[in-house]
Amino acid sequence: MKKHRVIYIFLVLLFALSSCVPSTPALLPIETVFAATHSVILTQTAKAKSAETATPLATNTRAPTLTPFPSATTVILNIVATSTPTVLPTITPTNITSGSGNVLYACELVSLSPQDGYVVKPDEKFKWVWRVENVGTKKWQADATSAKYVRGTPFYKDKEVGLSKNTQVGDVGEFRISMVAPHDPGTYTIEYSLKRGIHRFCYYDLTITVK
Repeated sequence: MKKHRVIYIFLVLLFALSSCVPSTPALLPIETVFAATHSVILTQTAKAKSAETATPLATNTRAPTLTPFPSATTVILNIVATSTPTVLPTITPTNITSGSGNVLYACELVSLSPQDGYVVKPDEKFKWVWRVENVGTKKWQADATSAKYVRGTPFYKDKEVGLSKNTQVGDVGEFRISMVAPHDPGTYTIEYSLKRGIHRFCYYDLTITVK
């Protein structure tokens, strides 16, 4: 009986000791670990591709806007040749004082015939008549006072012509200048002035049209 009791105690002690020893976990085969890891990698890759497919990058599909160049415009100029009249600059009439200073040569226009715009035929002869009043301080002597060409187209016959008669202060004197129109059609201008010795005064011009 005592012998059985010892055996019983030994078994209890042995069971107690075996329950206190920690159990060693079973190791998984390497193939199983690799298969699991590979499965996780495939799953993550599939999720990444799915995310890329779900949110594609925005692309600019709008065509660029081109600014058209302005079209060339052809401009045609019709130039018509016309006869340009000769225009003389205006000369301000000057009253001339001569000698001791108490002699004044001056005039005031009464009439000109013909006037500007006179139309004539080619080579036509005519007279340009001046009527002017002596408003100076000295008599105009017929042999010392004249109307003489100054400038412009020289369509004159008389380059210089004298007074028809002596003209006292306050009287009207007359100059009759012979002219001949140019041969070619066009517009022409000529200018004359009164002349007393070396002095010139009272400038007048005439513009004619030859047709």
